Amino acid sequence: MLGDQGTEQFTVETLVDGKSIQVQPIHDPFIWNHTTVVLSRWDHFLAIFRRRDVRIEVVVRGSEGATRSIMTLDPEKLQKDTEEILEQRKASRESSSAIELYSTIQADER
Repeated sequence: MLGDQGTEQFTVETLVDGKSIQVQPIHDPFIWNHTTVVLSRWDHFLAIFRRRDVRIEVVVRGSEGATRSIMTLDPEKLQKDTEEILEQRKASRESSSAIELYSTIQADER
């Protein structure tokens, strides 16, 4: 089941100068991922004498099933689904009295 431990479909890997410092299995590749890279005091000291470039890479990989699902998406079906979702949202907005009240209050304030 989605959300259960061990069922993650994606992995975020952070590399510094080619060395893996963090591997994080995740369910959703579109979440915010935060990784802090801290240089040691020795690295700061060495930076006085020579410039140091640090290469940071963030790699998102999907399971074989997730990758196959994404690669076989049908653009026409996606467009049709998007149009249906937008129509549903529009109908929901039009039928909601709270939004009408909010719109009326905004109009009165102007």
